[in-house]
Amino acid sequence: MKCIICSNKKFSIVWFDRIREGKNLFSKKKVKILKCNNCNLVFLEKKITKYENNNKSFRKKFDGESTINKYLNFHKPREIKKFKSIFMYLNFKNKRIIESNCGYGVIIDYLKKISKVTAGIDHKIYKNTLKNRKHEHFENIDEVLNSKKNFDIIFCLSELEHKVKPIDFLKKIKKIMKNNQSKLIIRVPNYDNIYKSLIGKNFLKYDFRSSHNFYFSEVNLDLMFKKLKFRIIKKLGHQEYSINHLLTFFKKNKRVKEENSIKFFNDKKNKEYIEKIQKNKLSTSLIYILSSA
Repeated sequence: MKCIICSNKKFSIVWFDRIREGKNLFSKKKVKILKCNNCNLVFLEKKITKYENNNKSFRKKFDGESTINKYLNFHKPREIKKFKSIFMYLNFKNKRIIESNCGYGVIIDYLKKISKVTAGIDHKIYKNTLKNRKHEHFENIDEVLNSKKNFDIIFCLSELEHKVKPIDFLKKIKKIMKNNQSKLIIRVPNYDNIYKSLIGKNFLKYDFRSSHNFYFSEVNLDLMFKKLKFRIIKKLGHQEYSINHLLTFFKKNKRVKEENSIKFFNDKKNKEYIEKIQKNKLSTSLIYILSSA
């Protein structure tokens, strides 16, 4: 076995215990999670394939149900928040836009009025609702490749960590980019985040889950994109929770909902701390804007 990014063959065990297998479920058996001793990529020793191309199964398992209403209630605020953090860096007017792992299509809906074409890649349960709203639908990246279509802007948010072979997936994504003018926007959970640093195992026991085959961080992402000949146009930290949430988690030593956070700081102070966390790439997620090199 060797690291998919740096080809190193030496690894450390960072976890050998139960992991999350659903909304309120944990695995019956212990699961081994390894870390590359060179680039710090973290990954499941035995990759799980059942969720990779089946968002219906995945969302039912981890969100409680796979209905469109459930998707909108749970994901819409989060997706729009992610999107707004990158809106200022790109021009979407008259562009051909596609979102992989799009679900109901929150972001392509947001861009529909100003873009030339909008399309989504996801499970067939979303096909009719996407087409009814004048979005093109593809069930997987291979369907896009077979169509011979290409796009100016490609979104890949909250997806790379689920892939069994993320390198192969990115190579396919690159083929639907027209040239070095096309942009790829990737969002991934950040393994080296402030929650892991402060809370440690009590955070990781909720964060490690059967739907994530990989746990990326800045060092290995930079290396992977360089290896695949992507150019990094912009790299952003994206913090999804407040400082009050972090401190409440730390104080109670258990996972909490944002709305149940203790108000340690007012909104102004919270914003200041969030900006510092994002600047130092200690945020819960990282967002990359890439082009072909």
